[in-house]
Amino acid sequence: MTPQIIQPTTFGEIDGHKSQRLSELSLIFKKSGIPFQIVNDMHEWQLCHLAMVVPIADAYYEAENPKEVWKEDTVMLKTARQMKNNFKQLYDLGIHLSPWKMNLFRIAPVRILKTGLTITFKSNFGNVFMYQHSMNAPDEMRQLHMQFYQYIGKQQNHN
Repeated sequence: MTPQIIQPTTFGEIDGHKSQRLSELSLIFKKSGIPFQIVNDMHEWQLCHLAMVVPIADAYYEAENPKEVWKEDTVMLKTARQMKNNFKQLYDLGIHLSPWKMNLFRIAPVRILKTGLTITFKSNFGNVFMYQHSMNAPDEMRQLHMQFYQYIGKQQNHN
């Protein structure tokens, strides 16, 4: 389970409305002591999630030594730039960044993002929640990479 400060378990109805089923699910999570959040627009939340996790996985796949990618300055810088660009593109498309803290990726200077990413990649959290998932699901992550950037491209062409 991801720590609450990073990402509580997130869910919501497809149409964004509050429902009896959503209330019941919330109660189950609350009684279980599992941190959760309800969002009104799961589509936007998922896009924001992909804007972050796709560059993280890409960093591991591009690294000479994925286990210690945080030592590779050029990969960390590229990851920070890509993440910033992803959130800027979503924002420019009128997509509400969810949760709000995702705006920090859009507005923070690349060097600060790089420093934060380097620390995160180097941490035990990075190993457990980023490295292991990326290394165990390369086909899934590459598919998400392709679909995310195709989606962004299509949206930009329609605007």
